[in-house]
Amino acid sequence: MKKNLITTAMLFALPTIAFANENTKTELAPIVVYSAYATPVNQDQTASSVTVLTEKEFAERNATYVSDVLKTVPGVAMGSSGGRGAITSLFLRGANSKHTAVIIDGIRVNPADTNFDFGGLALSNIEQIEVLRGEQSALWGSDAMGGVVYITTKSGLYKDKEFNVDFDLGAGSHRTRDGSVTLSGQHHGLYYALHGDSHRTQGISARSERVFNYTSVSGAKSTNVPATEKDGFHRDNVSMRLGFDDSKKGVDFLASHSSQTLHLDNSAEHERKFDDNTRTRETRYKLSGYFGNAEDLFVHKAAVSHVKTDADTAQYSSWTSAVGKTEYDSKKLNTNYQLDINFDREGEVKQAVSVLADYQNTKYIASAYNFAEKKLTEKSVATEYRLFTESDHSLSVSGRYTDNSLFENAFTARLAGAYRLSQNLKAHASIGKAIHNPTFIDVYGWGNSTSWAANPNLKPEKSLGGELGLLVESNDKRHSLDTTLFARNVDNFLSAVPVRGSTAYRTINRDGKTKIKGVEVAYNGKFTEQLSGYANYTYTYIKSENDQYGSNYVRRPKHTGNLGLAYQITKKLGSDVNVSYVGKRLDSGDFKMPSYTLANLGVNYQLTSNLNIYANLNNVFNKKYENVLGYGQEGRNVYVGLRGSF
Repeated sequence: MKKNLITTAMLFALPTIAFANENTKTELAPIVVYSAYATPVNQDQTASSVTVLTEKEFAERNATYVSDVLKTVPGVAMGSSGGRGAITSLFLRGANSKHTAVIIDGIRVNPADTNFDFGGLALSNIEQIEVLRGEQSALWGSDAMGGVVYITTKSGLYKDKEFNVDFDLGAGSHRTRDGSVTLSGQHHGLYYALHGDSHRTQGISARSERVFNYTSVSGAKSTNVPATEKDGFHRDNVSMRLGFDDSKKGVDFLASHSSQTLHLDNSAEHERKFDDNTRTRETRYKLSGYFGNAEDLFVHKAAVSHVKTDADTAQYSSWTSAVGKTEYDSKKLNTNYQLDINFDREGEVKQAVSVLADYQNTKYIASAYNFAEKKLTEKSVATEYRLFTESDHSLSVSGRYTDNSLFENAFTARLAGAYRLSQNLKAHASIGKAIHNPTFIDVYGWGNSTSWAANPNLKPEKSLGGELGLLVESNDKRHSLDTTLFARNVDNFLSAVPVRGSTAYRTINRDGKTKIKGVEVAYNGKFTEQLSGYANYTYTYIKSENDQYGSNYVRRPKHTGNLGLAYQITKKLGSDVNVSYVGKRLDSGDFKMPSYTLANLGVNYQLTSNLNIYANLNNVFNKKYENVLGYGQEGRNVYVGLRGSF
């Protein structure tokens, strides 16, 4: 197989870079991970494969939306149906887009009907993103078969003054305008954060503006119909966070509301007859608290959260020659309690056990069901044992039992551990059993059986998977190279198939096992005080024991790679370059999609100690490509912004 130049270059360069000599002994600041265990731990202690991205990485990777930075993470493939704000799915280590749990400030935000849409989620109020890979249902439930994306927003708790203003204003190609402002601060443990942001763009046509020719696995040919309509997007968001934290006890309250409108192309042939669009409004609340800390024998934690989502879609129907309207209203209530027992808090070895109880109730009302309410209730108990040593060894065992009102009750478990072989070598491994329950649309269908037919006999997907990795790092941890092998077998894999004699599709459970395996290679390094970089490569292979369903594991390339450098040219002037490679893959109808490589450039200048101006040139070589079959992507585009803090 012919390999892309960037992939080959990265694989040859990584071993050399990883053992680069450093004269300086400066150590990097520790990073706290919230997703890998039942309690927060230092990233260096985690046995699982996790990538942590902070505001520094957001800026160096020219990112405006969460999807911009996620696509640079090893193991991640993104599917985007158009330009900025368009519907965007995430595929983690070859898993389905519904197999990743998305957690925002501890709130589970996966929708009841489909996968989480990353398209309109902006970075403006986000402090940290964690991408935790592998079977995680033992801690995070049924949506975490492939892994977890854990997002933390700004709280004001860690500000060093009582009043602080952060803002970011930007504008770019296609009449893009963005603005955000955050007021935050803290005083003797009392903290607050008030935030607002707005994003608008005229956009590009969601359907490709140029002609693309496709060939399927069977040799069938197809050509798209180009479109010219501009499909705009706008999103407004406000949030408030108030709390108290003195490291021994605390309480936190947060509330947020967002409203976005996405214009889309339902059909290239009919795009001029009606401006198809979807408007989505979401409100989230959470009240949480804790008593005790890691120095105490017992730590109590409790939280209650509520997520309400309303969506209305208007699309022109070629079947009825009229505008069809669909809508849904979803409500999700979650309450949970956690008890941490730190029974071994001193000495070389530290051990603890966490016991968790969780209740979640989901209600879903949609026009497709004549507004009849659909319900799902989950009650679960879980436990986790953790062991950490000062020699940098670790072990964790976790399990969860879930009582589900629609599907069979399930038990999931996970075992993870790491062993420090030497100062420069650390082995890590994990194995887990996970589940994924079908969504409401899978079970109840959609569109009166003319679009998606119901299948009430569906079974949950079940997977058994694990990973084995070796981390190589320099003495001062300024360079690290992590190579990880991963594999999973999935039973009852959910797949879409056409309904015989109809235009509709239906979700079915595949017979036999679906096998996924691959390797991730990830390097991070700081060459000098002025120059740092990252590189990663992922190989993913998917095969079903029974091939009667075809090879429709869409939008999951075998090969992906990313490479980036950030260089501080002078004390005030910085620059960065990022290159991403997406290999060949299949899309709907088993059509073959070609590989593509994108390059982005960025510069920033510190005008004053409080003001920074930056400019990004994205898709430098004006690559014409499709990420999803039939849907356009931006060519060369420019974005300029001003950010400040007072």
